[in-house]
Amino acid sequence: MAKKHYHVVRKQQADLKALLRTLVLVYLLYLGVQLISRGREEPLFYLAGGLFAAGAAAFGWFTWRQYRAALIQAELTPEEEEALSQDQTL
Repeated sequence: MAKKHYHVVRKQQADLKALLRTLVLVYLLYLGVQLISRGREEPLFYLAGGLFAAGAAAFGWFTWRQYRAALIQAELTPEEEEALSQDQTL
């Protein structure tokens, strides 16, 4: 299998979006854990923490799918690869 080549700007944009979404995911998990840790006082905190954790899991799945789709779009087309190879030979 040949190594995939990516358009630099499109790849960087995909990476940045994935990073920012991952930060949101980590924050949602943090909120869920904080709510669950306060569950000794009120059982409703367990439910709220579980909802935040479930939301974080769903957001993580969404983030992964979006990142994979962005990587596919960032791959160089055969025409772009040919133009790049011609530029490198000059």
